[in-house]
Amino acid sequence: MAPTSPPIDQAIGRLLRPRDAALMSPALLCGEPGSTAARLQVRVGRTNWPTLVRQDATGAVQAATVRDTRLVLVGGRSFGWVHQAVRTLRPAGRFPIAVLATDVQPEQVLTLLDAGANLVLESHAGAREVLARLLALCRSSLGDSGGQVRWLHAGELRLDLAARRCVLAETPIPLGHNEFDLLAYLMGRSQQVVPQHEILQQVWGWRQGDGSNTLRIHIGRLRRKLGDTAVRPQWIGSVRGVGYQFLPPVAELGDDRGSDRLRESMALLNAQADALKALVDGVTAAADETAVAETVVQWAVDRGFSDAATVFRFDLDQTDPLRRTAGASRLVASAGMSARWQQSISTGHPISDGFLGAEVYSSGKVVQLRDMSGLAKRFPFTARMSYDEDLHACVLFPLHVHGLIWGDLAFVSRTDRAFTPARTAFLRTVAGVVSLAFAAQAGRPGAHDA
Repeated sequence: MAPTSPPIDQAIGRLLRPRDAALMSPALLCGEPGSTAARLQVRVGRTNWPTLVRQDATGAVQAATVRDTRLVLVGGRSFGWVHQAVRTLRPAGRFPIAVLATDVQPEQVLTLLDAGANLVLESHAGAREVLARLLALCRSSLGDSGGQVRWLHAGELRLDLAARRCVLAETPIPLGHNEFDLLAYLMGRSQQVVPQHEILQQVWGWRQGDGSNTLRIHIGRLRRKLGDTAVRPQWIGSVRGVGYQFLPPVAELGDDRGSDRLRESMALLNAQADALKALVDGVTAAADETAVAETVVQWAVDRGFSDAATVFRFDLDQTDPLRRTAGASRLVASAGMSARWQQSISTGHPISDGFLGAEVYSSGKVVQLRDMSGLAKRFPFTARMSYDEDLHACVLFPLHVHGLIWGDLAFVSRTDRAFTPARTAFLRTVAGVVSLAFAAQAGRPGAHDA
């Protein structure tokens, strides 16, 4: 008697390596309720793959459009359900769609491909073949230049990536090869503090050795050509001991003005509008500050805007109120974090240089990082907690109430790809809504002042 093969979800869980899961993440699974496909989510290391699971096409579209989705999996018991799901998902983005764990006839395969699927795997395909084909699909989609960014705009500064031209206030700025690449790299990660070693690796290709002096010289040249200064920077700021930051927000524009890109943009805007309306309804109905915080963090995770979210309250030290970082930070609500993490932070902690939130409280500005778990020297407390939770990219927004910093709202991802400018801009709006909700709570009779 031939041995029985394990269920495909168990087989995939045994074979899928963390680095391969990272290549295929964020991934979305759209599975028909009750089907084998709906059970395909597996545990890889300290996280889940696929990242999100939805059992209806409409919810899958909303989840796929709010993040830089790398792969969408569709499967079910019936061809009709799967076909309709693919047709619904295809206009929402350029992400590859793979159909699996579904019994289909040869002519139905062509129908699914015509509807927008990129890959259709036979239901009897083994886990090794499934993973190999999905990895190949994701690798090929990374090379798709159809939606590449052509221009970077920040106020009067424009960078043409194809022509390698820089223009400031309609005046061409001559840049050397490395100066252009350095500026383009920083603008591509606007409002994020980019570590020095990362810049050296990506711009110069250095994997070893100390290139800090070379980087410092190029930053100085760029500042001079842009009319910038290190003391009062308008374009390029620095964080001592960490790296550099392109300060203004950057708009990314591409060559493609076709109907596909327009449909993607409309799908994203519709999903964001729907999500924001649901959030406003939720925080408006919240009974107190804790309910507001719990509403927004759960909303962010359920809607797929982040893998985890937190709200911390900044309690000022009344014995030294002139120091903006004198006091403690207290967790008000979190979603997507383990019970162990919540227990470790339950009593709050004093504000210190090792805590990333201190940057928010002292500056009153947004802080964004591509991989906070790698900043053990600068933020040891935050880096240790992030590593334990397998969290990497983050964006933290200060919450202002009546002109004072009430606390912070953080969105965190388990991938080490920074939040895109478009998603960061939307989440900035979310932080504004939450600040208004807290201000309304503070103004209620009997409420404590923020």
